[in-house]
Amino acid sequence: MSADTSFWNVRPAAHSRQLILFPFLGGFGASFNGLVNGLRSGWDIWTANPPGHGPSTIAPIDSLDELVAHYVDELDDVLRPGAVLFGHSMGGIIAYHVLAALQQDARFGPNRIPADLILSAVRAPMRLAEDLWSQASDRDLITHLIEFGALPDLIAADPDLIGLFVPAFRADYGVLEDARRRPISKLDVRARLVLGELDPQTPSGTADDWQRYFWRPLRTHTLPGEEHMFVRHAIEPIDAILAEVRETPAEMIPPMSHALLQK
Repeated sequence: MSADTSFWNVRPAAHSRQLILFPFLGGFGASFNGLVNGLRSGWDIWTANPPGHGPSTIAPIDSLDELVAHYVDELDDVLRPGAVLFGHSMGGIIAYHVLAALQQDARFGPNRIPADLILSAVRAPMRLAEDLWSQASDRDLITHLIEFGALPDLIAADPDLIGLFVPAFRADYGVLEDARRRPISKLDVRARLVLGELDPQTPSGTADDWQRYFWRPLRTHTLPGEEHMFVRHAIEPIDAILAEVRETPAEMIPPMSHALLQK
């Protein structure tokens, strides 16, 4: 693992199924430490470290197409058959678009396309907020991030630390603004949506919105009493969902033509 690569094998298990985690707004690989440490065995776990975030020495990327292309290029050396993509909040948007790009890339044959996609605490791209935070002043952006709870108290209290994080958040908002403007493109993949019962970021109708992005039926799990950042502490229910995914081998997914799915 190095600061100039964007995928880290944080819990190697070469003979286990790959689980690739994409972080939330402003997050990076270490944002998943609690989940990585809490999951049962049976996973070869990788985390995405977005350019310009955390330890990354790569400049932040504020374009959806450029970020996805960057990830896909690096995944060419990483991805194995039967992989599972998991994205929390913004990470779900990125995981969806990365999978879409992988399905169109000749470097990845059918056996290397991820078999499962898990979207966690994320509304569909068409429902993303229209605020242009990528273009806001530093002062307004910092105020928004503090009010939104995106900056931990320790960082929010230190102007020097805040200055280090602002470019990453600004780039992330640019990526989300790109995603909101994209037309719906349906993917043929086994997908699940994990929601917090009390999460204001995923309003009623989120599952129906996301279903429009997939040919196959979307499975939805709602975690009782949970708000938006349940990925930091609701390890047991997430582990149970992931275990169910892991125990359904990729080769058991029947081929389904788009014509049949449209009926």
